[in-house]
Amino acid sequence: MLLSDNNIKSELSYAYLHAIAARAGFACEVTGRHSDGAGVDAVLRAKERFFPDSVYTNFTADVQLKSTSREPVDEKDHYSFAMSVRHYDKARSTETAAPVIVVVLFLPEDAADWLIHSEDSLITKRCAYWVSLYGAPPSANATAQTVYVPKSNCLSVDALRALMGRFSRQERILYASP
Repeated sequence: MLLSDNNIKSELSYAYLHAIAARAGFACEVTGRHSDGAGVDAVLRAKERFFPDSVYTNFTADVQLKSTSREPVDEKDHYSFAMSVRHYDKARSTETAAPVIVVVLFLPEDAADWLIHSEDSLITKRCAYWVSLYGAPPSANATAQTVYVPKSNCLSVDALRALMGRFSRQERILYASP
């Protein structure tokens, strides 16, 4: 195989985001290696007036993509997810103009279930969730930081439109750990 399982998971997380963004009416662009070094895997672009009091009508949001086939740890109202401290620090920064969200695609453990297709459908099993780490505390760990992703933050078309609407009002979404 040309791609490793980790590369396939990464590509599926981008495909998931791209499909949701396209259906929501947003451009979704994969970033290059320079942006990846800054902790940005994709950029969402919106160009519309979401609300009469929207400050921005043409803006972007940065996305850090993650995917895993490990069973998510269920923490009541959240899933916990371990990410590298390096990526955590980039996503929690308060010194960025564009809002940053982390999108975690939880895939089934069995790779055969990651993507199923037929003449009638293309199905990705499980789903992705988003979290803003804006203002999260510094990590006390050397290599990995546990992040808590709210179960209510399922990345759907409606959820992404609502999120971008909030960003159009210059709203910063603070990280809220349980």
